[in-house]
Amino acid sequence: MKRCFTSIRRWFLTLVTIVFSSVAFLGCNDPTVRKMEERNQEFGFFIEQELQRSRNASKVELGPATRSPAQAADMDAERRELDSMVERGEWQGLFN
Repeated sequence: MKRCFTSIRRWFLTLVTIVFSSVAFLGCNDPTVRKMEERNQEFGFFIEQELQRSRNASKVELGPATRSPAQAADMDAERRELDSMVERGEWQGLFN
């Protein structure tokens, strides 16, 4: 009797292992997951198209950036001030 029980238990555990492995490797063909993957793929294509459009538009519209001399001087002064803060070791305050 004990030998029969051991045999049945081995058979059952083997079957459970096979079922678990097949589900793990093949996956569940859930229609909801499939729809979500299709939607994500569509969004990816849409985003890729929009990025391509914006790249093409930016190539056409971008020209050389011209700043007034006063703006350029202000930016240079601000850059020098930030550089001096970094040299003095006060760069931690820049991120607050």
